[in-house]
Amino acid sequence: MDWIALLTGLFTGLLCGAAAAAAGVFVLLRSRHDARTAALSEERALAQAAQAEAERRAAGTQGRLEETERHRAAEADAARERESMLEMLHPVRQGVTEVQRKVSELERERAAQHAQLSEQLASAAQSDARLLESTQALLGSLRSTTARGHWGEVQLRRVVEAAGMLPHVDFAEQHQGISSSGEVLRPDLMVRLPGERTLVIDAKAPLGGAEAKAQAKALRARVDELASKKYWEAVELSPEVVFCFVPAESLLSSALEHDPSLLEHAVSRGVTLVSPASLLAALKAVEAAWRQERLAANITEVIDHSRELYRRLETMGEHLSTTGSRLRQAVEAYNSLIGNIERRVMPQVEAIGRLEGTEGAAPGALSPSPLTADVRQPGPRLEAPAG
Repeated sequence: MDWIALLTGLFTGLLCGAAAAAAGVFVLLRSRHDARTAALSEERALAQAAQAEAERRAAGTQGRLEETERHRAAEADAARERESMLEMLHPVRQGVTEVQRKVSELERERAAQHAQLSEQLASAAQSDARLLESTQALLGSLRSTTARGHWGEVQLRRVVEAAGMLPHVDFAEQHQGISSSGEVLRPDLMVRLPGERTLVIDAKAPLGGAEAKAQAKALRARVDELASKKYWEAVELSPEVVFCFVPAESLLSSALEHDPSLLEHAVSRGVTLVSPASLLAALKAVEAAWRQERLAANITEVIDHSRELYRRLETMGEHLSTTGSRLRQAVEAYNSLIGNIERRVMPQVEAIGRLEGTEGAAPGALSPSPLTADVRQPGPRLEAPAG
């Protein structure tokens, strides 16, 4: 029984040992499996991490490649745009070059013109100096009564010529006349008006200096002097008015501004103050009146010549009628002569021609033809134009 128990115990021990061994082997295998699983998991994780890193690097590389491609494409586009821009800017570049050339030429011309302008300014300064000297000399000359009168006469003649009036026809200068008191008067200008009338113009307007007050005073004194002379008494058929010519508009306007009653005073004394503009307008009206007068005279002369021409045409018509009658008588006498030749001469000629041995013209060859054209009578007589 002992050995059975021993066997049993041994068997039990073996079983227990086998179970323990199996358990140890299982535990060892389990631990190895777990370790291998963990290693596999770690390797898988590493592999996944490496794959993710590789994918990330690949994605980054792809992005860099795409960025590089885009950068290259952008650079290519930029290069094409630059080339296109350069092509488009080529005319602009040529234009800019041309502008620069023009600017250079203009700069050279400006420098030359600046030099010329400097010379001209220097010349103008010299001219101004000479003009100032001439002006001072002119002012000194105009202080003389004779010089003022000559200046006024020159200005007056220019106005008269500008109005289109003819010397020795429409006006006369320095006419001499005698007033009712026996004083010898010599008006500067006499303008002939239609109707054999005459208008007297005086050109010796005074200059009272630069001040308007002095000028007005001088003009008023001249008006009183002209009114006292009474030029219209020395000139036949002259209206009772004298034109006092002021050779400058500024002189008359300044005097009237200071003395507004000067114009009315002059008109009341039979004197009219006129400037170059107002005198030119008045003379233009006179010239127009003369033109109408000459036109009327020409019309009258044309009518007289027309009447004389009618009388001469009437006489010529009488001569034509006489000539026609004489021509008609000549034709009748010629036709009578032809009839006499045909009745009395030609029969004898034909008889002689029929004789034997006689050679001559054929019968009727010497017979002239009578005239049958009628003399044209003159047309109806013209009527004399009405006067």
